[in-house]
Amino acid sequence: MKIYRRMSIILSTGIMLIGLITFYISSGMGYPVSGAMDHTEITTPDPTPVVSITPSPTPTPEPNLLLEEAYPEIHDLIKSYYDAKLEVNKEAFRSLVTDISYINMDEIQAKTSAVTAFTDITCYTKKGYGEIDLVCYVRYYMDIVTIDTPVLSLDELFIQYDETGDPLIFLGEMQSSTRSELLKLRQDSDVAELIAATQKEIDDALKTDEDLLAFWTRNMNNEPVEETSNTHMGPRDLPPEEMEAELARVAAENEAAAAPT
Repeated sequence: MKIYRRMSIILSTGIMLIGLITFYISSGMGYPVSGAMDHTEITTPDPTPVVSITPSPTPTPEPNLLLEEAYPEIHDLIKSYYDAKLEVNKEAFRSLVTDISYINMDEIQAKTSAVTAFTDITCYTKKGYGEIDLVCYVRYYMDIVTIDTPVLSLDELFIQYDETGDPLIFLGEMQSSTRSELLKLRQDSDVAELIAATQKEIDDALKTDEDLLAFWTRNMNNEPVEETSNTHMGPRDLPPEEMEAELARVAAENEAAAAPT
């Protein structure tokens, strides 16, 4: 199912045909005599009717509104996508994305190692451009070990319908013109309001939870994860009694590294 926006402009002009009246003045010799009005016969042809074309109204472009939970199939797709991230299961992504070769399992493992659940997933969608059928702004919470306050996040995902009409999360190369149009959507008032409201809630939560602030700072700074002999090992893979100790150790090392010298 491809979604397109088309706008046609119909130009219309009124056409008026003016009937011309011709006077023929005949003399007894059968030749036209200019100005001789006596004993003449005036022939007036029927006037040509005025022809007018009623202009067709110019169609109003359909507004590209931000819709909340408008597509149940999109919500199911997004939920399955985050479940696959939580499970760190590459095979689970195969039926969810357009190109599984773009899935980086090491990166997913690093970003979800401390996550125990993705909750309250809400999908906001807008019509896309080019090869992108829909843009989905996903608002959700992450439950993090050792942090009482759920972490609020807002992701931007692109949706493309396949030949059977099933939605997939687009992973792959995108035309520059398409990317430019999609970036403009962030400036739409409804999207800007969603981003601003999400950021405000995040800011309010950071003021009340120091552990959340420390986690958020590390996440925003995109600090690299320390490499070990087992790159797939993370806090979620440790026994419960060792998990908190490992997280505390990592937090202490990050705070020490960030402290001024």
